[in-house]
Amino acid sequence: MPLPLTSVKILDLVRFATSAFLPVVLAFLAIIIALYPLSAAAQLSAAYTVADVQVDETAESAAAARDIALQKGQALAYQRLMERIVPIADQGKVPKLQKAQLLQLVSGLEVSEEKTSSVRYLAQMTVRFSASAIRRFLRDVGVRFAETLSKPLIVLPVYRAEATLQLWDTGNLWLKAWRDLPRSDGLINLIVPKGETADIADISSEQAIAGNNEQIRSIARRYGAEGTLLTIASVSQVQGEKIIEVSTSRLGPGGDDRTSIQSFASNEGIALQDVLVSAANNLRREIEETWKQDNLLHFDDHRELLAEVKLRDLPDLISLQKKLEVVSLVQKAELVRLSLNSALFRLRYFGNPTQLKLALAQRDIALTQGSVYWKLWSSRR
Repeated sequence: MPLPLTSVKILDLVRFATSAFLPVVLAFLAIIIALYPLSAAAQLSAAYTVADVQVDETAESAAAARDIALQKGQALAYQRLMERIVPIADQGKVPKLQKAQLLQLVSGLEVSEEKTSSVRYLAQMTVRFSASAIRRFLRDVGVRFAETLSKPLIVLPVYRAEATLQLWDTGNLWLKAWRDLPRSDGLINLIVPKGETADIADISSEQAIAGNNEQIRSIARRYGAEGTLLTIASVSQVQGEKIIEVSTSRLGPGGDDRTSIQSFASNEGIALQDVLVSAANNLRREIEETWKQDNLLHFDDHRELLAEVKLRDLPDLISLQKKLEVVSLVQKAELVRLSLNSALFRLRYFGNPTQLKLALAQRDIALTQGSVYWKLWSSRR
């Protein structure tokens, strides 16, 4: 059972963290940190959990159908996981696995909504893979991968046609295209607003186009999103052919002022809505692929830095270290100095500082360059 930190008088430990007492204090903290619960560990496992795997098999008996379904369900989940974390260019290198090999990578199964007949079995599965086992496996076969989950982004699809701008209008075909997309398994959670009264009050199409920060932050905050994907589809007629130009910008933390422009054509016989759905799907895939490329784990690039953090109390310290330990790029977060109101960490990590900053930001941790040490702080306590 986790220690009830609020009822144990341990906050004064930092007063005794002098050089003489530091080894004792660090040993005591290690015990507390091991017992202190934090949802960040669950967030790491989420990258390796594949939900909503539908199975439907028929065999000579319900029991035989169930065995086949569970095996096929795990194989399907493995395929979806590889598509989630492995860049498209590397997916051809991912080996197909035999049943015994696959079982070594799976850490747990949940089965729900089971239905059976004398020869048929239907169910919905959630398959949990072992992060450490998948890491070893992909490193051994030489396949690059990423596992950093992005904070949610809200999508604002503005439709421009016949000199009008539409966002929440019922005639916004670009918004409808995003709503019609099937659910994605990617590392980025894109939220398409419902277009309810509160959404209309938050932001208009004109405010979205103008990049009104206050209004954009307002709707993103209400949906629990950290940033915004502003995507504008402009439709024009050229020699009887509809041309769709899509301009997309990511606003907010991690956006890096990236804007992409793509063009699509709606030829005769192809419905405009079908082209828009295809464009939205291509754009989402491109966004997910860019995220994977930005967060690839470079296990051959070992680095370390010293980072100082200001502290309010011991739970602050424990919470920060727990968050650091589950960041994909961080190999080890070692506490090397502790004083009354600050701590110094040695971070051993893979990749470069820019990648580390991006990965830490997904855990609400900011990293900046200081005059002597790097500076760390947690934006959410």
